[in-house]
Amino acid sequence: MALTNKWKCAYHLTPPTGWMNDPNGICQLGKTYHVFFQYAPDYPKDDNKSWGHYISNDLLHWRFIGTALYPDNRLDKDGAYSGNALIEDGTMTIYYTGNVMQDGDHDYTHSGRESNTIRVTSKDGIHFSPKECVLNNQDYPANYTCHIRDPKVWKDNNIYKMVLGGRKNDDSGAILIYESMDGIHWSHAHDVTSHNPFGYMWECPDIFELEHRYYLSCCPQGIKPEPYRYQNHHLSGYFPLSATDIQTSGTEQPELATIDETRFQEWDYGFDFYAPQTFLDDQGRRILIGWVGGPDNPYAEPSLEQEHWIYNLTVPRVIEMRNGTLTQMPISELKQLRSTVRQLQCGVSEELPSNCFDWELSANTPLTSFQIQFTDDMELIYKDSILSLRFSGETGAGRICRRLKCEAIQSLRILSDRSVIEIYINGGTYVMTSRFFPKKNLNVCVQGAFTQNQLWVL
Repeated sequence: MALTNKWKCAYHLTPPTGWMNDPNGICQLGKTYHVFFQYAPDYPKDDNKSWGHYISNDLLHWRFIGTALYPDNRLDKDGAYSGNALIEDGTMTIYYTGNVMQDGDHDYTHSGRESNTIRVTSKDGIHFSPKECVLNNQDYPANYTCHIRDPKVWKDNNIYKMVLGGRKNDDSGAILIYESMDGIHWSHAHDVTSHNPFGYMWECPDIFELEHRYYLSCCPQGIKPEPYRYQNHHLSGYFPLSATDIQTSGTEQPELATIDETRFQEWDYGFDFYAPQTFLDDQGRRILIGWVGGPDNPYAEPSLEQEHWIYNLTVPRVIEMRNGTLTQMPISELKQLRSTVRQLQCGVSEELPSNCFDWELSANTPLTSFQIQFTDDMELIYKDSILSLRFSGETGAGRICRRLKCEAIQSLRILSDRSVIEIYINGGTYVMTSRFFPKKNLNVCVQGAFTQNQLWVL
């Protein structure tokens, strides 16, 4: 069958072929941005994960330079899993999880799986030192299963700190925190979990500071869905941390800090968002990139069936604090991709020249209702303080509806890139990201009292 490219993204990072999932080791080394990612180029024939690698000088124009880390060692033979990059004195140090599945009769949760935390270094972000295992199963607490993974390392007051995602023997999720003086020899400091049960596994942890407050980003798995939140089986969000959440009592034994799970805020309310990472660039911006996908997604995947690739990454987003709330908006550089501008008229249906666009809508006062029709089977509806992204046919490939409670909406920014849509609500207070598969150019129609309605083709 001849391959088409009608859904291959123009400005979202996409695998050259095969499978892409978690962004890994996103960072800036010198003037070069690096985005690594979980990569299986021969998927579905072979799903063993390596690290694919994109580089850029401007966060807009990316070059794929191949596979950076292969599962080619006894420490990671069944997958070079997720991790992060620490930049220090011109050196990139990567920590990641090496997955090893032992032979025998195992459930691979309580036995049979090795989770090795591996360290490599690089001066240029391309050529790496030999792999060194700094933590293995014997270094993890006995009350955890074999599911411990996804290291994030940072330096705080000359002490290296590491968070790892974990699943306890009682099927509760938690974060393990380790400390080191040299980044090689690590000791278990303490754990972080929730007051009440909140998923069976927490993975892809990230701790970052913004305006003098720390936040724990993680991905709790197995949360019961609710009508207007927690709608994906595996979630992605963050906890605002207090000082006591990440401190120990000063005793010799590691302490357990507990977080009020009701403080958990989702990063994204769409169908497809998971495993974000953040980094600090040389402008002091806290930038987030997430996976446009999710574990165990129940949807059809036309891009895999027809074009032999699956999943993307989001555009880089800047995280800021506004009025006590974390917001996410696309990096300002993205506006450089804008070309032709179209002034759209509310109430009038218009066929767009391309499904790659940047669309801004705003009103002078907050709106209580509106409707945006993208195709016959795809629409965004706001009514009774509920924003709904709805699919009713093949465009959604099995996706039906995601809802978000929002008291009033005054602005939208919608990024479309052939098979990815990112919807930023009220200056990024909320975001909805989804894959979709239109058969032709969108024919859009807006019903609502928007006073600005501009769309730029990208």
